This record gives sequence, C-alpha cells and structure tokens, in this order.
Amino acid sequence: MNKQFIKGLFIGIIAPIVAFVIYVAFYLEADVMETYNSLVKMNKLTHVISLSALINLLLFFMNIKTNRDMVAKGILFATMIYAFIVLGIKLF
Repeated sequence: MNKQFIKGLFIGIIAPIVAFVIYVAFYLEADVMETYNSLVKMNKLTHVISLSALINLLLFFMNIKTNRDMVAKGILFATMIYAFIVLGIKLF
C-alpha cells in the first residue's frame, strides 16, 4: 500500500471521531462519554456515526481539488469502513 493511501485512511478514520468530540465538548458542553452512553441507550449511535462521517466528504473533496488522489482514496475507503460499521450495528 502507498504511504499516501495510509495517510488518507488514518485521516478518514480519525476525523469523524474528532468532529464528534469537538461538537459534544464545545458546542453541547457535555461529557463525551456520558453523551456516547446516552446515544447507545437511545439506539441513535448509527445516526451520529453517519453524521460524523460527513466531515470526510469535505476532506475528500479538498484532497481531490489539490490533486492528492491517493489521500482522497484513503479517505473514501475509511468512509466505506464507517458505512459497513453502521450496517453491522443496524443488523446486529
């Protein structure tokens, strides 16, 4: 695998997590773990994962625009991983 692809994969996996933590900690001013536990109890975790993965869309197009195609492919692959995680949670 290409180093740039791995870099994009890492960015694509970490960015939604960071976006969720920033949103909860600074905008909602709530405890991150408490919010996570309440989302699990309400069965809304898949909704939040899907919305958090939207940050990858912005990162993907930024990398396409700057001709960093391998990084963009890594971000796209990470987004697909998130899609399979959501599907797995929904089915099981």
